[in-house]
Amino acid sequence: GIKHLVMDADIGVTLEGGEKKAQITVVVSAVLIILAGVWVW
Repeated sequence: GIKHLVMDADIGVTLEGGEKKAQITVVVSAVLIILAGVWVW
């Protein structure tokens, strides 16, 4: 996905960068799930 494309560009390949990207992924996923639920409702 997008996270792997960013890693291919050598952005955030350190441990700290990976942790930050993981947190961003969780937050963005949660927001998208909530928006999808509202849209379906």
